Amino acid sequence: MPPSQRYFPMGIPLRRVCLLAWLGASTSVAYADFDAGMIARQRGDFPAAFRNMQKEADAGAADAQEMLGRMLLSGQGTPEDAAAAVQWFHKAADNGLVDGMLSFGNAALHGIGMRADPGLGVQWVTRAATAGSPPAMLVLGDCYQQGVGVPRNIVAAHDWLLKAAQSGSPEGMYQLADLLLSPTAGAYDDVAGLKWLKTAAEAGHTAAQTRLAQTLATGGNGTARDDGAAVAWAQKAAFRDNHAAALLCELYARGINGQPPDAALAFRWCSTAADSGVPAAIVALARLYLDGTGTKRDAVSALTWASIGSTRGNPAERQDAAKLRATAASLLSPAEQQIAQSRADTWHPLP
Repeated sequence: MPPSQRYFPMGIPLRRVCLLAWLGASTSVAYADFDAGMIARQRGDFPAAFRNMQKEADAGAADAQEMLGRMLLSGQGTPEDAAAAVQWFHKAADNGLVDGMLSFGNAALHGIGMRADPGLGVQWVTRAATAGSPPAMLVLGDCYQQGVGVPRNIVAAHDWLLKAAQSGSPEGMYQLADLLLSPTAGAYDDVAGLKWLKTAAEAGHTAAQTRLAQTLATGGNGTARDDGAAVAWAQKAAFRDNHAAALLCELYARGINGQPPDAALAFRWCSTAADSGVPAAIVALARLYLDGTGTKRDAVSALTWASIGSTRGNPAERQDAAKLRATAASLLSPAEQQIAQSRADTWHPLP
């Protein structure tokens, strides 16, 4: 299952971006009350926004009906009421609004404000996708890939993700690349997958930039290893994706394309990624402190980070952290060990 997936109510899978796109999609009508409602919503006056949206929705404006549903769903200017939200989504969909079709389809898929009905959800999402909605294309592609509401059909999943990608959706490009680069999904094509991965990265998709950097750093998917290109892509993503920062730590620690390691940069990026809770970076930072690489040797800090790492990550990472913890502890007095453990116990990753 692709790492970008998550599960929502009723256990039905949906890519996180699709739900975010649904909740955040733009609307546009010229009605005065709708415009006034949007202005009030933007300035945070949700009660006024809700009143204006209610007027337009009652008058039959589909855009206002769909927006009113979102406000009811999130409790903006009114108590949360998922059932009422779904009713407004349905009205907007019946009135031909594409966003309404997608919103009602998502509600049916996930049982939000109604009993889950994946088949009905797919019907409405298909209508939205056929009308040209890239977010709907992504949802539909995922439904076909996972077999939710329809029989599993990788060809159909590929085709809908391709439509989303060709429409210019960076997320569509990335999800298509993810499908094509998965050896077990049934549509493996590393040449086409890498093409779409690079296209998504060039379009500014952070996860694509990180994944492309990881691919170039390892020479995976049939690419030649290129540390320089990997660093360039990782740097684009590093301030938004901690895994890109962790990759920069690894690359600078081993040296770029045969060059000597850059200990200072390795320490800098390891610190950034470790502070955010990336397990591999936590272990690497403990080792840097223990060895005095890129920073002054500090066994207390090494023990702190090794203690943090011993409870996080995969078994290999936890094992490495445990070994570093034992080594660091052997260099410290009981009082120093207690200081390190106290720091580890009170540590929390940065958001």
